[in-house]
Order: sequence, then structure tokens, then C-alpha cells
Amino acid sequence: AVVSTQSTGIDMTSEETENKKSEELFTEGLIAVVKPAIQTVDGQVQSLRFTQLKLKESIDKLTVDLDQITSLQRELPNLEHYVKKLTSIKRRVATVNNVLTNVQDRVSGLQGRVEREQAKKRTLLNATVS
Repeated sequence: AVVSTQSTGIDMTSEETENKKSEELFTEGLIAVVKPAIQTVDGQVQSLRFTQLKLKESIDKLTVDLDQITSLQRELPNLEHYVKKLTSIKRRVATVNNVLTNVQDRVSGLQGRVEREQAKKRTLLNATVS
């Protein structure tokens, strides 16, 4: 049997019509199965592109910040020489502090001896006077 389709103007047999319907149903089914996966992947790709854009913006900002830091470092004088001087001064101050501590210990020892000698003399004077 020949069926006439008005939309295409081509005469088709009922078998061809059924094949066409089967192809359309298969296509629709395939689209129904694949479409959610494609939409999910598309959403993930859009999300990834957005994240990549944010990452690019962050990297650009970091680059600008690092360039500013680098330019500031170029303007700063080299402080290493001064740090070495301060370290040397710190060592000398520690040495002087140790010397002063030793002197103080000796003075304290002498002061103790003087006090003992004075006590002996007082004792002798008190003994001779009595």
C-alpha cells in the first residue's frame, strides 16, 4: 500500500512510514536519555569556566600585588650592612655586660671583705677599750 504524505510530497509505503516512525521514536528516546547528561556536563563546563575566570582574576590581582612589592623592594636601601653592624654592636654590648657583671661581682666581694675587716677592727677596738 502506498501512503501519500502531504508534507514531503513523496509517496511512501506503510513499511517505510513505520521505519520512519521507529527512527523518530529512537531519536526521541536517545535524546531523552542523553539530554540530561549533556545538560549536566554543560552546567559543569559553565561552572568550570566561571571558576577559571575567578582564578584568572585572582592571579591577575596577585601579579599586580607582587609587582608592587617588587618595585617597593627596589626602592628600599640594602639593609644587610646595617643588620651586620647591629649584630656586631649586640656582641660588643654582650661582652661589656659580661665584663660589668664580673666587675660587680668583684666589687661585691671586696665590699664583703671590707665589711668583715671593719667588723674585726670594731671588735678589736671594743675589746681594747673595755
